[in-house]
Order: sequence, then C-alpha cells, then structure tokens
Amino acid sequence: MNRTCLLALLALAGCQSRLTGNLGNLVFSYPTDDDVVDFNKPVAVNAYLDILVWEVGTNAPVTVDEASFDDTAVLEVTGISGQTVTIHGVGDGGALLSVEVTTQDDEPLVDEVNLLARTPEVHRLGHTCATGDTAAYLVSNHVYVPYEFEMQNGQSVIGYGWYPVAASAGAVTLDDDDSGQQFMAFDTAAAAATETLTSDVDGSTITMEIVDPSALDGVEEPIAWVVEDIDVGDVNAFYVRPTVGDLTVCQADTDKTVASDTPDVCDVRVRTQGVEGDDTHEYGWFEIEGVAQGTCLYTVTFPAGNGGAGASAQFSYEIEP
Repeated sequence: MNRTCLLALLALAGCQSRLTGNLGNLVFSYPTDDDVVDFNKPVAVNAYLDILVWEVGTNAPVTVDEASFDDTAVLEVTGISGQTVTIHGVGDGGALLSVEVTTQDDEPLVDEVNLLARTPEVHRLGHTCATGDTAAYLVSNHVYVPYEFEMQNGQSVIGYGWYPVAASAGAVTLDDDDSGQQFMAFDTAAAAATETLTSDVDGSTITMEIVDPSALDGVEEPIAWVVEDIDVGDVNAFYVRPTVGDLTVCQADTDKTVASDTPDVCDVRVRTQGVEGDDTHEYGWFEIEGVAQGTCLYTVTFPAGNGGAGASAQFSYEIEP
C-alpha cells in the first residue's frame, strides 16, 4: 500500500486513477492506492465504486444528469450525486458506461468509458501492526483490518461495500458504514477471545487475539514518523504500541503516558491521535522536542497493563546540535 497515496486518500483528495473518455469530452476518475496508472481495474462483483466526472481541459467538476450501462448483467448504476456516479458489480465481464453532464458553463456534454467487473480469486487479509497472520487487539475497541482483492495473475480488483469474511468466535462485529476500499472496520467484543477471520473468497485466514488492557505486559520500540535527526528546537512525531507476550497490539485505544527522564535534553509530550498516513488508526502518538544536544531518555507507560500496575519501558533518542 503506497504511504503517500493512502495519506492523500484519507484526506479525501487521493491518488486518482484517471482516464479520458472514449469521446474525449470528459475525464473519469476514482481514488485508489492500487495500480494508480491502471484506470480499468475491475470492480469486484458485489462491490461498489464511486466514479468522479470532470471536464477535459479545465478539469472542472461537472454535474452528472444521466448515467447508464449497456450491459446491466455486468455493471449497474446505483446512484448519481453531483459529479459522482456510483456503480455496482453484478457479474463477470465488461460494460460501457455512458454519461450526460452539464458543465459549469451550463453546456451539455456526453462521453463514455469501458469498465470491467470480475469475481476476485485472491483475498489478502492482514493487520496494520504485524506482517504475520496473528496480532492482538483490545476489547471494546473500534479497529481496522486491511484487505485487498486480486485475480490469480496479481491484477487488483477494487470496490467497497462487499466484505466476504466469517468470524469464527463472534468476537468482532463488522461495521459496514465505516468500512471502505482499504480497510474493514470491526467492533471488538467486551470479553477476551481468540477470533479467526476466514475469507469466503479463497479461505485465507488471520487471527485476532482480543485481550483486556490489564493483560498488556510490554511496550514496543517507538516508531519515528519521519526518519531523520532531531536537532535542538526540532519537533518530531512518534507512535508506540503495547504488547502482550510476543504479540503487538494494533490500534490500542487505551490510556498512555509519556514522560521525559532528561528534561534538560528533551521535552516529550502526547500528540493528537490519527493524523499520519498509513498509521492514521494508531492511538499511541507522541512527540519529542529537542532542548539541548545529548541523549534523550523518556518513559512510555500504559497504566492499565500488568493488572493495573502499568506496563512501562524507557527509550532513548539522540538530540543533535
């Protein structure tokens, strides 16, 4: 997943796959982080896609008046709003989308674009905080699980609104309203459990260990958002995650404290959650400000950990002149 594109996508600007229509009058686009240069990635059968329509040359948004497909057994239009046409994958194949629009200068234009729909053959499931099949999550949290659809040849299949997974233990509940093209959103249960998500597409699985905050027993090495030196006067963002045994806890929405153990060298303070690209769903944000050259020592604590005694660890970072 492209970090720069996803940051923009989450900001609603997005890396856009764009294509000029067959008649050369309009540009069709949609936000994506998959194969941006390939506009005609297939829409997953059962999924939806929002296509934006622009005037060629001016790149001004237009108002879509009419939109339809020539083969509704493959793709159908389910909604029109302003410059946006919402389409739905119905069956495997290709279909021609025709639109009639009004420009900002009140001029009518028409154009068309060829689109595809496919039934995905590969369903990749993952975790935001681990590369393996298993990660931990806290009880009573709202969490995001990344996913991708593909064909066997590696071609990306896109769309939102179709989340074909089964939860073995019933310890997570899918939030359809908050799920999108990159993430499925779940609410975790109030009690600890081991949850396995299984894809209905290809049988692939991931495991979610749902744990209580009191079970937290460690603190992972903090991750610097920008990998560079911190000079005196500089401020840099970091985030940190708790652990349970050898598992990282993804998106842990639980209390955290940070404290500088060398205040003459650095100031360490909590930073607003959810502002940084790929890691927007993490909660453990803090920042370090360089005060003087030297070794900055600081401690991160998750107070609920270790049965309420707190899970803490001390870390260091060099402050440059």
